[in-house]
Amino acid sequence: MKAITACSFACVVFVIMVAGCTGIPLVQPATPAPTSSVIVSAPAPTPVKDPTLSGTWNLKSMVLQGGTAFTYPTNAQITATFDNQGNVAGFAGCNNYNARYTLSGQQLYTGMGISIGPVVSMRKFCTDMGNTETTYVQIFQKAVTYTVNGDGLTITDNLNNMLVYKR
Repeated sequence: MKAITACSFACVVFVIMVAGCTGIPLVQPATPAPTSSVIVSAPAPTPVKDPTLSGTWNLKSMVLQGGTAFTYPTNAQITATFDNQGNVAGFAGCNNYNARYTLSGQQLYTGMGISIGPVVSMRKFCTDMGNTETTYVQIFQKAVTYTVNGDGLTITDNLNNMLVYKR
């Protein structure tokens, strides 16, 4: 009886060793069922365009806080040229600048929705126009609405500061 027990034990040990050496798992993992996926792509939104905005505008004044603070009448040749591809470029009084703009198509309280920026420009130092340029760029890149009325353009930022242009 001892021989059969010893022989049985040896066989079990042998089987375990062989199974361990082959790397074959004793329990096979379940194979997941194939899944199908459907990719739905929404069409890209059509950019909003406004042909009345396109062209070059010359800044005539900067009105701070909706006229409750003060107005910068500007004799500087500050310009903004809007194209139909969402680009705007111009001269800010000391440096040239450019940026991207997006029209939302939404009618808001102070005009039609617009976002501009970030504004990229050179950083040439100008003693006579530095503060005017800084104020202009700050208002310009925080724009939330615009209004075109004939040959006039008004851009308003989130603090109700305004840039007033003429063609």
